[in-house]
Amino acid sequence: MKAILKSLCATMIVAATLTTAQAAETLDIATDATFPPFEYIDSEGKLVGYDIELMQAVCEAAQLDCNIFNAAWDGMIPGLIDGKYDALISQLTVTEKRRQVIAFSDIYDRPIFRFVAKKGAALDITPEGLAGKTIAVQTGTPMDAYVTSHYPTATITRYDTGSAPYLELTAGRADLHISYQAQVIHGFLNSDAGKDFELVGPQLTGADAKEFGEGVAIAINKKNEALVESVNKGLAIIRENGKLDAINAKYFGQ
Repeated sequence: MKAILKSLCATMIVAATLTTAQAAETLDIATDATFPPFEYIDSEGKLVGYDIELMQAVCEAAQLDCNIFNAAWDGMIPGLIDGKYDALISQLTVTEKRRQVIAFSDIYDRPIFRFVAKKGAALDITPEGLAGKTIAVQTGTPMDAYVTSHYPTATITRYDTGSAPYLELTAGRADLHISYQAQVIHGFLNSDAGKDFELVGPQLTGADAKEFGEGVAIAINKKNEALVESVNKGLAIIRENGKLDAINAKYFGQ
């Protein structure tokens, strides 16, 4: 009997130890830090931005130990699927295609998308009007999917980072770029590099084109339902306590 009790006690200790270890496990959360003001590396080499502060606030509210780090955009979703990362935060739009392979938290924003071009370019933002024009986009994004589908006679140039299309635009190698309106304004137009450029064409949302999806959320491995619940709990807390509004106001004056 004593041997049995000792065995049971040992089993309970091991189980408790594993539970504690799992609770204290650091979550690896990847972001593509080439998309100011949402995520970028500052002059001191620090990872900063709207999404970074939002994720930190969610982790704190949900009592999660989170390690947020920069990763290459083209490997982020495959890395999440393969278990390399626990979650992604990088202005990821929720689409039906993505829902088939990854899970999402509750939506925390519904962005507007706009084209940006040289001031005075007088571009006709229609499939016919942009025929032969060069549109620079970040590859594998909703913006890439949108222009590929809706502007088949334009020349589309694709880049691995969110900042590269702006370099093409300012160098005169692209006529237009399309991105989140807030990102175009606060990450480009409000800078010295963007002073000769302007927003053009209509405001676009997921209601206008399915490529723009339902909104923006935190991506999580489909197998980790517990993490989805925890992240949603954290999001609910920062909505209720005003932290989300404060982050929005800090970056966008809303």
